[in-house]
Amino acid sequence: MAGFATNGQEGTEFLSMLPPPKQDLSRYDNTRPHNEQTIDIPQVFQDAMSVREEVYGEQGIPLEAEFDEDDPRSWHWVVWLRLPVGTIRMIPPPHAPNKYVSKTESDKHMDADPPRALEEQYLAQSKHPSEPYVKLGRLAVLSPYRKLGLAKLLINTTMEFAAKHPDSIYEPPSPTTAEKANLLGLSTDEVASWNGLVMIHAQANLKHLWEKYGFAEELINDKGEVEISKEPHWVEEGIEHVGMWRRLHVDNRRL
Repeated sequence: MAGFATNGQEGTEFLSMLPPPKQDLSRYDNTRPHNEQTIDIPQVFQDAMSVREEVYGEQGIPLEAEFDEDDPRSWHWVVWLRLPVGTIRMIPPPHAPNKYVSKTESDKHMDADPPRALEEQYLAQSKHPSEPYVKLGRLAVLSPYRKLGLAKLLINTTMEFAAKHPDSIYEPPSPTTAEKANLLGLSTDEVASWNGLVMIHAQANLKHLWEKYGFAEELINDKGEVEISKEPHWVEEGIEHVGMWRRLHVDNRRL
């Protein structure tokens, strides 16, 4: 049974959740490993980073690329088996285009957004969503524990939380922001709430994993209409990547 710890972290002895830590990560030093950070860094986040550093480090991701600007605003989950063995994060809206990519350099992480040229090509040719969406990422499970269904646990737990707490995921924009959205041709409904849209950037060789959880490159609604078309694949650090989508049924009841 899930409970609340005194430090604001939610979870069980087996699975812990950290709400967006925000300023609690203001002193995080991405040039140092998790166990060399200051004592004010939330323990659940240190646990998540311990897993991420090991798993992505094995894949050649440099330490300084592991922590990014999305970590303070994301939800983080950690699964425990006497020690932290798995983690995932969920980034809420908004998601600005090309957030990780500049004209001169790209993110060195495998979880990064596509290169600018490919994303511009995709935006020009496809139905890229203007509505808010969440992004799952930094899914990592230590090698000895990868046949225990922990990735499934993390993915399902994250999506279940999001579906049950849509108002926590996304705060409606202010009237000024909504007016700016209207000037950009977006309807108020499109930006006023999160309606269950979830995306991931996956390594192409792991596409089948995400398909098991209902994700697809091309999102088709109940009427058989294409809501979001396929985006071009891209290569980061020599590995082919793909964008995938799913829409959850959210609990829109208000207390």
